[in-house]
Order: sequence, then structure tokens, then C-alpha cells
Amino acid sequence: MDLLDLKAFHGYQSSFIPFSSSYYIYLASWDSTPTRISSFSNLWLITPDNKRILFSDPPASSEIVCLYHVFDEIWDASISLESDVGKQLNIRCESINGDQEIEVELDLKETLWSRLIVGLSGSPPTSIKVSKPILAISDFLVNLLVAKQGSKIFGKTEKGKPYYHGATDRLFTITRGSATLNGKTLGNVTAPTWPLEFGDSVPFLQPVIKIGNLHIPFKNEMLEGGE
Repeated sequence: MDLLDLKAFHGYQSSFIPFSSSYYIYLASWDSTPTRISSFSNLWLITPDNKRILFSDPPASSEIVCLYHVFDEIWDASISLESDVGKQLNIRCESINGDQEIEVELDLKETLWSRLIVGLSGSPPTSIKVSKPILAISDFLVNLLVAKQGSKIFGKTEKGKPYYHGATDRLFTITRGSATLNGKTLGNVTAPTWPLEFGDSVPFLQPVIKIGNLHIPFKNEMLEGGE
């Protein structure tokens, strides 16, 4: 992996958030990107039968996300975040045509171990970040770094694009949460309910919200028509 080929997206990013209904949700809300769209938000909804749905705001941002990931449905959407930083994050997502509506409420907590990971994140990714001496620090740290057979701080998407998690400004564990889809409850945040995989990305045992960088390859010519 040539780190020089990877560009930084900065903003909010969650791990996969599991709910007791066996749905998963993932959030990325970028306030800075290397693309022609300077900021955009995505909400991913994964159903219990592994149907993968992308909600994108603005709609054109779906073309960027689909460079790296595969979805069964794509919805143009309006996505808004309300945040009491470090304490609560509320997400509202509504499809432009009004057919789909998702509301998520999450309680957050910053811990000693999350601050430790922030300290580890400032340098380029190396194997030391997932080596046994680091993982031996605590079971909770293992939960953040390692899920199914070793979640990677760096890896590849299902389309084979490399990525790594760079500098982290803040990292919060999700201590409690709930969600609704079209007014029906998806239940409460729980431990992973089934082994979801998006390339090398898998659910953490303890879901988290990160504010910081994700590095992934991007050039304008990767998009249809380029610029």
C-alpha cells in the first residue's frame, strides 16, 4: 500500500452499529474531502438478510462512495446530525422522495482507552498497532481494535481499494442507542448480531464514533467522465 496514493476524508465516522432487530447502520459525515464535493454525508442501512442500502446527501456523492463499496439500493437523501460532542449524537435521514425515514439516537462516552487510541493514531499505520503488546493492554482496547479474527486499522474495501484510519481527533464509545425505520423500531444498540463484512471492515464488539481522518485513494479521473 503506497500511502502517497491515499487522500484524507475528515469528519464523523462510525463503526458498524448493530441493533437488536439485526439491522446495522453506518454513518460517514465528511466536513472535508479531496473530491469536488467538499462535504457530504452517507448513511448505510444493512438489513437482516444482508441487503445493503446507501442514503447519500447530496445525491451526487453516491458516485464517490460507489468507487469503494457495493450496494443493492441507493437513495437520494437529506441527512442531518445534531451533536452534543462526546455525549450524544442524533441522526435524521429522509429520502428525497419521502418514502424512507431513519432516526437514530446515540449516547456517547469518551474513555481512557479511547484517548489512548487517539494517541496511537497520529503516525502512519504499521503492524505495531495491531500487535500483541498493544492488544494486551486491555480487553476493552481489544474490543475497539479487534472484532472478527482481527479487525484492521488498515485494509481493503470490497472493491479492493486500500484504506487506513489516520489521525483521530476524538473517539467515543456508543454506550446506548436506538433507531427507527419509517416509524418502526429497529431496537436498541447491542453486540454484533451476525458477521457482517464490507471488505476488511467488520463490526467492533463495542461500536464507536470517531472524529478524524479516513485515508483512501481518490483521483478525479476515477469518476465517470472525470473532470
